[in-house]
Amino acid sequence: MPITFGGRLNLRNPPIISINNHTIQVVNNIKYLGVTWDCCLTFTKHFKALRDKTDSLTYKLSTVANEFYSKRSGLFRKIYYGAIEPYLLFGVGAWGNRLKLKKIRDSLNSLQRRPLIKITKAYRTISMEALQVIAGIVPLDIKAKGVFGKFLLTTINNDIKFGSKIFKWEDYETRLDPHNIHPADNISISYDKHKPSGDEIEIYTDGSKINDQVGAAIVVFYYNAEIFNRTIRLSDFATVYQAEVTGIQMALEFIYTIGPWNKINLYTDSLSVLEALNTFKTSKQEILAIKNDILEMSKEKSITLHWIPAHTGIQGNETADSYAKKATTKPYIEKIPKKSFKQLKNAISNVQIQIWQEPTQELFLDGSRHFEPQSDDEDNTWAVTLSPSFRTTPSGGNLAPIVGFSVQQAYIHGGSALESKFEPEVLWPQNRDLTTRPPRPCRFPIT
Repeated sequence: MPITFGGRLNLRNPPIISINNHTIQVVNNIKYLGVTWDCCLTFTKHFKALRDKTDSLTYKLSTVANEFYSKRSGLFRKIYYGAIEPYLLFGVGAWGNRLKLKKIRDSLNSLQRRPLIKITKAYRTISMEALQVIAGIVPLDIKAKGVFGKFLLTTINNDIKFGSKIFKWEDYETRLDPHNIHPADNISISYDKHKPSGDEIEIYTDGSKINDQVGAAIVVFYYNAEIFNRTIRLSDFATVYQAEVTGIQMALEFIYTIGPWNKINLYTDSLSVLEALNTFKTSKQEILAIKNDILEMSKEKSITLHWIPAHTGIQGNETADSYAKKATTKPYIEKIPKKSFKQLKNAISNVQIQIWQEPTQELFLDGSRHFEPQSDDEDNTWAVTLSPSFRTTPSGGNLAPIVGFSVQQAYIHGGSALESKFEPEVLWPQNRDLTTRPPRPCRFPIT
C-alpha cells in the first residue's frame, strides 16, 4: 500500500524504509486500487489518465451505438449515465477531499467535454458551461461532491453539509457490508406461491400509502375466523416497502407471543420483501434481523412464507389491506423508520440541481434561471426560453441601424441549433444636422 509523508521531503535524498531487510523503493506516483497516487496528492496523473481513457471509451461506445442503434437518439445519454460517469467518479473516496481545489474541479469538468459533445452533437468550439446546460447534465465536480458526501455518510458514518442542507447519518439506513458477514451466517428464507387453505393459523400482512400517509397492518385467522389484528402508522416519509417490512415484523412479534405450534402460514403480497429474504447476501439491517428471528423461532414453530397476488378477492389479503388503509388515518405516528438510501440519493440530487442553478444566472441575459435538466426519456425535449433584446449603439456621428434581436423558444433535440429571428427597426440619425454630414447609404431595409 502507498506510504505518504507530511511536510517537505527531498526526493533526491528520500528517507530509507526497510521491511525484513528489504528496502522499499520511493516513487513519485503509484497506482493502487485503480487510483493513481502522486507524491503531492494532487491526483494530476490520475485525471490525465482518465481523460485519455474517457476519450477512447467515448469513441468506441458512440461508434457501436451509432452503428447498431442509430434510430435511438437518447441512447448515448444512457451510456453516459451507466458507464462513463461511474467510471469517472471511481475512487472518489480517495480524492474527494481535493474537490475544494479549483484545479481539481476544472479537471473533472473537462473530462465531460467529449461525452457531452456526443450527446448534444454540438460544435467543438462551444463552451463547457453551455454544453452542460444544453445536455441537462450536472457538472461533474458537483456530481462528485454529492457522491463523496454519500460515501462519508453511509460508509464513514459522518454528518455532512451539502449546499445549505445538513444530512445526519443517524437518519438513514445502515448498509451492511456483506463481506463482513461470515459465509455460514448468510441464510436464505424460502417462500412459495400456494393459495390459502384455511387450516391452522394464517397471518396476512400489508402496507399502504395514501395521501402521503403510510400505514401497516396484520390480521390473524384461525380456521378462517379472525382472532387478532394490529395496525401501525409510520412517518410520512416512509416507503411502501418499509411498511411491508413492518408488517412482517409485527407478524413475527405475534408469533413470538404464542406457544409452540405445528403450522403457521404467513401471507404477503410484497414480492420484493420475500425476494430480499430469499437472497443469501443482504445489505439491509432489518432484513437480516427478520431472517435471524425466523430462524430462531423455527426451532419451536413451523413458519412458512407465502406470496399471494393483491386485490384478487382473497379474504385475508383484502382484510389486511383495509386495516392498512385505516392505519394511514391514525392521528399519531407510532413508528419512525430510517430513511432509505434511495431517499438519500434523491435528496442529494435535488441539492445538486440547486447548486448548479445558482451560478448559471449569468448565462441568461434576462436574469432568469428557468431551465430543467433533460430527462432520460429519449422522446423528451428540453426547452429554454430567452427574451433578450440586443441593440447596436450608434457611434461616430453616423447613421447606425438599430436592429432588434429576439431569440425565440428553442427546442434542442438531437443537436439542432437555436432558432433566431432578426427584426429591423427604425433608423435614427446620430447627428441632427443632416445637411453638414450626409448620411451613408443604409443596407438595411427601412420600414
